[in-house]
Amino acid sequence: MVGVSYHELTAGQKPRHSAGERKQFLVICTIGAAVMFNAFINAGLFEEVVIKDDGIYRGGQYIHKLIEHRDYASTGGFFRNIRSNLKLEGEEDDDKYDEDLYSVYIDMTKPYHDKGRFFTGILIDDSKADMKQRLLEKNANKSEKKLDDETDEQFERVDYEIGDLPSVRSAVASFPWTDGFVSGILNNYKVFPALHKYAKENLPEGSKFVVSTTCSRKKQMCTHYIPMIQQKDFLLGHKDSLEYEGYEEDQTMVDLELLWSDLKRIFTFKWINY
Repeated sequence: MVGVSYHELTAGQKPRHSAGERKQFLVICTIGAAVMFNAFINAGLFEEVVIKDDGIYRGGQYIHKLIEHRDYASTGGFFRNIRSNLKLEGEEDDDKYDEDLYSVYIDMTKPYHDKGRFFTGILIDDSKADMKQRLLEKNANKSEKKLDDETDEQFERVDYEIGDLPSVRSAVASFPWTDGFVSGILNNYKVFPALHKYAKENLPEGSKFVVSTTCSRKKQMCTHYIPMIQQKDFLLGHKDSLEYEGYEEDQTMVDLELLWSDLKRIFTFKWINY
């Protein structure tokens, strides 16, 4: 048997990737990294979280849904669902609804706790009763069709409820917002930890830490409130975190499913619109 060397076997074969292909791949990766970095800058990567102690939470009637076992970064998606529910037939611009959209996070027991229960809905007074009616009508007109998007699917399953949130003295912080998952990540790992630190240093011992957030696409800004009194009223009759039976389930510090979803967005460039 005549031996054949590796060089003889591979003679005449083309490299797996040509120099041109490798260069093209490098250019694409460089552009992707630059765009990604720019997205984080626009979302406030280098901005300081400035918290002031002179805020007033406006309070009002809160038409909301209770969201469980979801990453707080999904808030923007739920806001989009609510705007869709509020839009009138033929209405194109839904920016006007942003000023009434609020989420209330009630399970932030740790600085980097990015998953748990929160409410999302509209905070209004009697002058906007028509908006309340539009949302409540959705309870009786749910789609039975299974939706592809997990956020839309969970949103559709839950009914709108009515509650009242108090107008109270609050600490307040404003931070950039780009209405996408990059802003959601920075909220989870930069803004909320700063708010948690402030609350730990300034709330009386034993007080409940609650954050309520409203975001404006036109201003590209979120405003975050920490109620300094009457925090238990923001539970809207639900159990506190440690009494909630699903609390332990939400203690995983890294949501692997969400992380994988975000990585796929990054490397398939689907995140550019976010």
